[in-house]
Amino acid sequence: MWFERLMRHATTVVGALWVFGATFAGDTSQNAAVSSLIDQLVGGWRLASRVTTTADGRVLVDPGLSVMPNGVLIYDRSGHVAAQLSRPGRTVEMLGDECRAVQKVKGTNDTAQTILGYDAYFGTYTIDAKEGVVTHHLESALFPGDIGKDIKRNFSISGDTLMIRFHTTIADGTSVVRTLLWTRMK
Repeated sequence: MWFERLMRHATTVVGALWVFGATFAGDTSQNAAVSSLIDQLVGGWRLASRVTTTADGRVLVDPGLSVMPNGVLIYDRSGHVAAQLSRPGRTVEMLGDECRAVQKVKGTNDTAQTILGYDAYFGTYTIDAKEGVVTHHLESALFPGDIGKDIKRNFSISGDTLMIRFHTTIADGTSVVRTLLWTRMK
């Protein structure tokens, strides 16, 4: 595990050096695009909406995080990311049943897992400007099975709104699209 983490960090550093090296080698268009996206992405974001949709258009309520969880997403200029989402109305009394349910969580490769009405992780991020994808490289997470994952997210930014959209599966294996709208914290 530590070797995989070391290699991921080495890859991130090599990628950063490549981006900086590309500037000196004359490939400024790609570097400018990445730099512009980073400038727009860096900062704190508060969750405004989170919608899960099936292929036939049905909107589903996430039992772990509810219709509208509280959420914060933070990107820094040095390439670090932290995310936290929380179901409103969590109580200590809920923990017993939910702890038993946590033991059954198998996890998926395409998203982080919600545990006890909470989802949290931190790590680093990389951007593919051409594809409009930000990849979160999870160094640690609330759910231990998420540690070491790379989760890819399509994203776009318009002013102070960040839209993140990705395909995932829910607990019963149904494929869904999850769309999150974030507003810049000021």
